[in-house]
This record gives sequence, C-alpha cells and structure tokens, in this order.
Amino acid sequence: MRILSFLFIFIFLQACAGSQKTMESSLLFPFERNAAKETEQYPHELEISENGTQTFVYLGLYEAIKRDDYDKIKCYAEMLAKNKPEPLYLAEAVTWFYNKGYIREAKELLEQSLKQLPDELSFILMYAEVLQNQQDGNSDLNAVEDLLKQYIKKHPEDYNASIELGVLYYKRFQYESAYKTLLQIPEKARVSSVYLYLGICLEKMNRYTEAEKYFKRILREFPEEKTALHHLGTIAEAKGQYALARKYYAQVFELDNTNYDYLLKQLSLAFKEGNHQKAFEIAKEHFNFDFIVSASSMLIQEGRVDLAEELLNNLGTMENAPRELIYLHGALIYEAGQDKNRALSYLTQLNENDEHYKNALEIITYIYLEQNDFDNALQNIKKLQNLAPDTKNYRVLEYQTYLFQEKYEQAYEVLYAYLKDYPQDIHAKYRFAYTCFHLDEKEKAMQIMLEVLEADPEHYDALNFIGYSLVEQNKDLDKAEEYLLKADTLNPKHGYINDSLAWLYYTKKDYDKAFAYIEKAVAYSESAVNEDATMWEHYGDIAAKLGKLDIARTAYEKSLSIKHNDEIEQKLKGLFK
Repeated sequence: MRILSFLFIFIFLQACAGSQKTMESSLLFPFERNAAKETEQYPHELEISENGTQTFVYLGLYEAIKRDDYDKIKCYAEMLAKNKPEPLYLAEAVTWFYNKGYIREAKELLEQSLKQLPDELSFILMYAEVLQNQQDGNSDLNAVEDLLKQYIKKHPEDYNASIELGVLYYKRFQYESAYKTLLQIPEKARVSSVYLYLGICLEKMNRYTEAEKYFKRILREFPEEKTALHHLGTIAEAKGQYALARKYYAQVFELDNTNYDYLLKQLSLAFKEGNHQKAFEIAKEHFNFDFIVSASSMLIQEGRVDLAEELLNNLGTMENAPRELIYLHGALIYEAGQDKNRALSYLTQLNENDEHYKNALEIITYIYLEQNDFDNALQNIKKLQNLAPDTKNYRVLEYQTYLFQEKYEQAYEVLYAYLKDYPQDIHAKYRFAYTCFHLDEKEKAMQIMLEVLEADPEHYDALNFIGYSLVEQNKDLDKAEEYLLKADTLNPKHGYINDSLAWLYYTKKDYDKAFAYIEKAVAYSESAVNEDATMWEHYGDIAAKLGKLDIARTAYEKSLSIKHNDEIEQKLKGLFK
C-alpha cells in the first residue's frame, strides 16, 4: 500500500512538472486549470477518478493551510463542502478561518458543510460557536437550536447533543429551558458538567435549595471542584448566610491561593456584616501588592481610612517595597475625599524618576486648585506641560486657572498661543472672546463671538454674550431679543441668560417682564449668586422701578456684600428718601 501511495504521488508530480511556478507558490492541480490564468499548454492530460480528485483537494488544502493562503483554502474548502467530505479536513479549514478572524467565511463554510453532513454534531457545535462570535453582533442561534433538536430526534441516545442544547439555552439566558433539557438526560449518562449546569440554572432561577443539592453532589465525588464551591458561596451570600459563604470562598482560595478575588469576596462579606476589623484582619494576613491596594481602597470607601493606611504602611515595610505605594497611598486618600493635606504629604514625595510622577502632579494640581492656592497650582501645571508638551488639557487648565482669578492679561497670552495650535477649539475661542471683552477689546470680542456662533449656531453662551452686549450698548434691541430668546430656548434654566433677558426688558422699559426674568435668574443661580454682584444690582434696579423697595434694598445689600461699589451704595441710600 505504501508503494502504491508513493507511485501515486510520483505520477502526480510528473503531471505538474511543466509548471513554471516556484516552490513558494501554491500547487496547481488538474481540476484548477480551467480557472487558472496560465498560457502554458499541458500536452499530457491525466484522467483522474473522483476519489483521486478528492485526494488532490485534501493535499491542496493541507498545503494551503501550511502557507496561510486564504484564496486556496477558500477554493479547496468549498470543493470539499460540496462532495460529502471527510469532516476532519473541513474542520481544519473552518478553524483556520475562525482563528484568523474570517468569521463570515467560517460561517458560510459550515453552512455548506451542514447541507452535506447535517448529522455531523461537531459541525453543529462549531456553527454555534461561530454564530456567537459574529463580528456584526447579530448572532441568531435559532438555526443551531433547530439543528440540535433534529439531531436529537434522529439520535436520541447521543446525550452529548442534549448537553449542548442545554448549554445553548443557558448561554441565551433561557434557564428554565436549559434546566428541563438537561433534566431529561438519564442519571447514568450525566457527567459532572450536567450537574453543574443544572445547579447553576436553578441558582439563576433563585431555587437555591434545589441548586445546593446538585453542587453538593458534585463535591461528594470531586471535593476540590472550585466551581461548585464558588456557587455554594454565592448562594449562601444571596441567602444572607455570610459566615457560610466566607467558608466556601476560603476553601476556593485554599485550592487556588493565587486568586485573590476570593479574598476580596471575604472582605466584602465582612463589610456586609459591618465588621471592618474582620476585613482588616483578613487583608493583613496576605502581603500581595495588588490585593492590599484593592483592600485598602475598599476600606477607604467604607470610611475606615485608618485601617486602609495601616495596611498600606504594613505593605511598605516589605523588603524592596515599590515607591508606587507612596503614590497609591496619596491617591486613595484623595479619591476618598479625605484630608487633602495628608494626600499631599504622600504625593509630594515623588520625583521625576518615579513611574507615577505625572499622575501625582495632576492630583497635586487639583488639590491646590480646590484650596484656591493658584500659585502652587500653576507651578505644577507648568511641570506637567514640560513633561507632556503635546497634552492639550494641561494648556486648557492653565488658561482656566487665570480666568478663574480674573487675570485676563495672562489668560489672553495663553489663549492666543493655544488657538494658534488649535484654531477650531470652539470652547477656547469663546473663552478668548470673553477675555477680550474684559480687556475692553469689545469689538474684537464681538467679532470672535460671531465666529463661534457661525461654527456652532446653538452655542447658547455665545448667543447670550452677543445679546447682552447689544443691550449694554442700547442698540439693536430687537436683534438682542432674538439672540437671547433663542439662548433661553436652548437652556431655559440658565441664570445668566435670564438675567440678560431681564436687563433687556428693563432697557425696553417693560419692567413687569423684567422682574419676572430677574426672579428666575436669581432662583436658577443659587450656586453662583454669591459671586455675581451685577445680577443682584439688576434685581435691585428692577424692583426699585416697580416700587418694591424692600426687595430692592435686600438686593443692593447682597450686591454690596459680594463686591463694594460706590454707585450701588448711593442707590441704596436713595431708596427711602
């Protein structure tokens, strides 16, 4: 037989001897000649039987897979799929397509194959796998369900198909159907995975007592089955039996002491019991860096910063403890909203040689900004810009810091340079116009703000700015009203827009409408009124015009408490003359 095989291959090679292809190119078989773009003639044609042709296809597919030749694999595989092939070879082609990311091709090849071999269970299962991983996310497993049902009907004794159908239901979250399907498998044919899925399905249906029986049955045969222990733990936790759940999780961790998720579960249970000290003791026994950091974070979230810091300090006593601990210590305290100065005491220890230096600088900067320590904040912003000169956010942070302090000249310089690099940044352009306005370059501010509006016609802040500027100049008030009403439609609960409308109608001597808008402005600006003396001055002016002198007095006094102004002081004195 071996001699005949060699002779067969020899004849095949002789038939291909006239080919000009190199060894690196794919083989050209007799049945490919009609499709090949070759001008060369073949004077010695071979008559090959159907079985011989099939063998050539197998050889070609094997060679194409070795060479990762997509076109040849597709060609040979499609030929095989049409001629009742040996499943093993098609499976190799499907696997190649699937592993290389050609999901559509794998699906189409399986569909062709299943037409020829509808009872090939391995193809049905591969088809299910491919459908579940389609890149377009439109997996439809109804076809697989039908194929499995048909197979089970023809082969009722092949319980592997019933198991796979049950698993298919489970993956589709059809737990009742999965449970019923798996339950039909005779006891003698059930393997441990069947009991496992039966238990999980019951657990998902909140039938905890029944589920426990299956998991415990597995443990009687396989005492170290981690998945069963895990589910017994989750059931105990769901039933509020925290001590029992902790016992199961501890058993899993004993079997796999690299899986710190089960220690974190034990910590979580201790928190549910309100026993922070217990959580601390569990964490303290295990000096794994990532676990201690996670445990510390959990303790901080529970409000036990003292225990979290003790854990981190203990971790710091380890030989060659990483300096990353310093950063994590400070970052965790900051994120927990605890004492910012203590966070600074850690974060400021880091230097440029530390891995998390830039992250530490960011947090330090935000702490200084929250403390209104703008000088130190700006120093750190400059450091960040030196470390990452291409990072836009650090430049944005700089001009925002200047604007917050009303340092418009410095903000102008930073914004001007920033907009050279990012001319399409609408937010920065708006801020630049705002800055120009405060530097008394009002025409320039208006021009830039119109550019903002052209780029974004629904930019309500720009609409408000333009409308209010026209009101301040007492010109084109109808156009100003158009801008401001559009802004109000886009953001009807914006305090400054309502203030602008109030001042528009005050200017137009429609005092009742002005008063209605200024009351809304004050109501909508509860968090900002303490910083806006002008809004309160407008409130006082409008109330005074309507003879609401007590309201006017309160408004003027509020405005003066925010920012002293001699003119408002005179208005206040003149109210009751």
